[in-house]
Amino acid sequence: MRSMTHATRAELAEVTRVHYAAAQGKDKRQILEEFIAPIGYHEKSGIRVLNSAGPKRRKTRTRPSLYDGAVRAALIVFLKAPDRVCGKHLKALLPILLPALARNGHLKIDWDIRPKILAMSAAKVDRLLRVPRSVTHTKKAPRVTPEPHRRIKMRTFSDWNEPPPGSIEMDLVAHCGPVNRGSFVHSLVLTDIASGWTEAAPIVVREASLVIETLDASVRACRLPSRLSTWTTAASSSMSG
Repeated sequence: MRSMTHATRAELAEVTRVHYAAAQGKDKRQILEEFIAPIGYHEKSGIRVLNSAGPKRRKTRTRPSLYDGAVRAALIVFLKAPDRVCGKHLKALLPILLPALARNGHLKIDWDIRPKILAMSAAKVDRLLRVPRSVTHTKKAPRVTPEPHRRIKMRTFSDWNEPPPGSIEMDLVAHCGPVNRGSFVHSLVLTDIASGWTEAAPIVVREASLVIETLDASVRACRLPSRLSTWTTAASSSMSG
């Protein structure tokens, strides 16, 4: 009988407690003995259980949520602006996104809500956006390979294995300073992988035909190997197409 479950013991104590409180003298003693016999309690433990007010029920605290529908709606706008980044990145971007979106008319938000949004933790951001993320989650479209990449075999710095002279890497360097807006000059930088030789040429604006013309001029001026001239011809045809 001592193997009865906790729920059974609690139910038995609840029923016996009423009779034990109403009994007197020998009757109370008899009820106590009948109660502790199947359970296996010590006498003092049985008295303590029957004299108690029963198991305490845990009170659940309910507090109003700090974040209402307006905060959630604003977070959805913030989520779309930086291409659906995670909560940690979005938390770091909020001080920048909030005034920028409000200034450009993309978001109308009350002043009393702004401190709540900025004080929100990254974990809270993820919890509030869990449902919007799941509803609007779509599979990303397959990445489209540009035409020059399909027609011209390109290598990165880790793909070179003792390249012969004339194996060239090139890149465009933007001279825009800290602001990447408007029109500004670029430098077309050519680097020979084998020797480390570097040639730089200016380009007024970033435009495909100017890149090809500058590359052709560099090939002729520096007398680069003929295979690079073939490369520029293929690049020119692919960019013009």
